[in-house]
Amino acid sequence: MVREIALAWLAVTAVLVVVLLTNRLVDFLTRAATGEVPSGVVFTLLGLKALGGIGKVLPASFFLGIMLGLGRLYRDAEMTAMTACGVGPRQLYLALYAVALPLAVVVAVLSLYIMPWAERTAEQTLVEARQQAQFQGLSPGRFVRFGDGRAVVYVGAVADDGTMESVFARLRSPEGSRLVAAAGARRSVNDDGAEYLVLENGERYDLPGSAATGWRILSFADHGIRLEQGREVERRLKRDEIPTSELWGRADPKDRAELEWRLAMPEVTLVLAFIALPLSALGSRQGRYGKLLAAVLICVVYLNLLKVGQEWLEDAVVPASLGLWWVHAVFLLVGAALLARQYGVLRWRRRR
Repeated sequence: MVREIALAWLAVTAVLVVVLLTNRLVDFLTRAATGEVPSGVVFTLLGLKALGGIGKVLPASFFLGIMLGLGRLYRDAEMTAMTACGVGPRQLYLALYAVALPLAVVVAVLSLYIMPWAERTAEQTLVEARQQAQFQGLSPGRFVRFGDGRAVVYVGAVADDGTMESVFARLRSPEGSRLVAAAGARRSVNDDGAEYLVLENGERYDLPGSAATGWRILSFADHGIRLEQGREVERRLKRDEIPTSELWGRADPKDRAELEWRLAMPEVTLVLAFIALPLSALGSRQGRYGKLLAAVLICVVYLNLLKVGQEWLEDAVVPASLGLWWVHAVFLLVGAALLARQYGVLRWRRRR
């Protein structure tokens, strides 16, 4: 039984992961074609996003794997033979949870630690790639805008080591406009991640502005132009990127809702395994996939109800102490009703 469930689960997981990766790849390639995502980091982002989403795939794939594995045993009358030999729901659940419990631990690690790290790393990689792409775009004979148009740079030539020659720049500031002409330039990044273009051996022309009284010409050996703020200054972490250890101590309802969602994933794995055993029972004329549609509907309703519960927590519709436990309780009751119906508890009461 464990072998059948494990093989079916691995097959379903492989299919769902391929679907997930395909959708992500199409999205990243589309964004790369429009210049929104640098092409050099597409596959890095694909791997990180897949790692961030695998924790959401595993509970559903395990549920469907149980349905397929037990469906084959019912189709070939092996479950009937086991029942005739005295194998009841207790023994079946012991075998089932021999796989479900270790998987729930893996899902907990993914949901609580790996997924936030993957989302955070993916966003950092994207920011760094975009910043790097700006300097890669400094090709000879082109005007390139930096910092929301605060600086426009023209480069006459770019050497193999990345240094630039015959550089012209126009800078805008509240004090007025500045024109800079330099023999060369290089890229520099300081400790806080801020991007600089360091011009070498040139002159700066300060044009009259609101705070200037006239022209001013300065000669320099090195002149730094700040183009981008540091990454940590510019970007705040999204909620799904915040480490779980930081969410524990926060009282914000939205942070609490995010924490409850992460905690819900391993619980979903165990609850769906409880439902799968009675749901997978097939009649003599039903095929292996007879209950698969019902399983998909239960899985979809379960996950969507968790999302609704998360939104209610964010809006303080339900108390924070209740969390998402009520959703799990509803589906535990569904599983208990299916179990009672399948193994004759309700029929036994009716006969009495």
